[in-house]
Amino acid sequence: MHELVIRNACPWGGGLAGSVDVAVDGGHITAVAPALPGCGRQEWEAGGRLLLPALVDPHHHLDKACLARELGGASDLADARARFASLRPGLTRESHIERGSRVVEWAIRHGVSALRTHADVDRVVGLRHVEAALELKSNYAGRIAIQVVAFQPAGVPVDDEESWRRLAEALRIGCDAAGGTTGNRGGEAPRVMERVVRLAAGAQCMVDLHLDETLDPATQNLAELARLARRYGLEGRVAASHCCSLSVATAAQRAEAIGLAAEARIHVIALPLTNLYLQGRDSGLRGIAPVAELLAGGVNVACGSDNVQDPFLPAGNADPLLAAQLLGIAAQLPGPESLLEAVTWRAGRVLGLAAGRDWCHPAAPASFSVADCGPREDPVACLAPRPLCVYEGRVVRTPEECAPGLLPVRERA
Repeated sequence: MHELVIRNACPWGGGLAGSVDVAVDGGHITAVAPALPGCGRQEWEAGGRLLLPALVDPHHHLDKACLARELGGASDLADARARFASLRPGLTRESHIERGSRVVEWAIRHGVSALRTHADVDRVVGLRHVEAALELKSNYAGRIAIQVVAFQPAGVPVDDEESWRRLAEALRIGCDAAGGTTGNRGGEAPRVMERVVRLAAGAQCMVDLHLDETLDPATQNLAELARLARRYGLEGRVAASHCCSLSVATAAQRAEAIGLAAEARIHVIALPLTNLYLQGRDSGLRGIAPVAELLAGGVNVACGSDNVQDPFLPAGNADPLLAAQLLGIAAQLPGPESLLEAVTWRAGRVLGLAAGRDWCHPAAPASFSVADCGPREDPVACLAPRPLCVYEGRVVRTPEECAPGLLPVRERA
């Protein structure tokens, strides 16, 4: 008897045609067939619905989340930073846990199996934000995987040694990646990037930098980040979030940066929700990376939610499909496949997960969700609800009113 069986589901991608039954044991898929014999201790009838691979959200700020009511929505990035800075020194661990838990619960209900959050570290907040994020990671270990980036905010001077010591300490106590930002650094950006990359190399962790979150064409740091990744032996372990200004670089600059990024296996994380809200208010330009060019150049591109209901973005609900839908519109991507890839296996690779197109097969991790749509429908276009979600073989969300026909057919003690 299997621990869990999903009957009559249509897996997305992977080359499987028609509906199948999926058996799960010990946190992994153990059998996939059109009609599996035997039964499971717990069974669910999918009714021909689409089965989605694990959704991955590679960029959040849980320490900032759900503060829009107190702080309002900002007029631009500088205003958003100023609004958060006014409240940041007094934010408590309890506040962080409560607001972060709210967003994580939303993510789980959307079928997210892994997410990455940035947590501020500097001389002002010390390790409070990091410690709260690591507590969230521990609290939800059985329902979702959370990675924590020790993030040095924009206002920290490059020679603030106390803040750099705090960043190193955050890596020692369990953060998964080191991060910072280049968007407002001007000529200091290369020094900031090298310090972060060198620190990550010494700690043997990943890098996730807020790169060029601006539409100033003179700010172009992706090529240098790629050189640093290769110099410090971090190929495939460095993510460049945002990369907005790359879209207004010259064609020659874009070609050089994209070529170097592909060689260094840099991951680019597009963040359309926040960037379209904050960027381009004066120019009318789209505030996102040139996704189509990056993909054509062989760069792994993922998509994330970024901010959720805070001064940087007063909207959002931690649904990767919403972010993917907006990315398709803003980046003018014609088909659904690349959008779903950006929030599944491509995003998984950013986090260092063993992710790929072929995901529904025996021995694969049993993290997936049943979408309330048919196999010929586009789940991104219709934002299909995910009423049944499984994480490492455990059902973490069961159907509600959105899909009353999706019911358990057998549950055994």
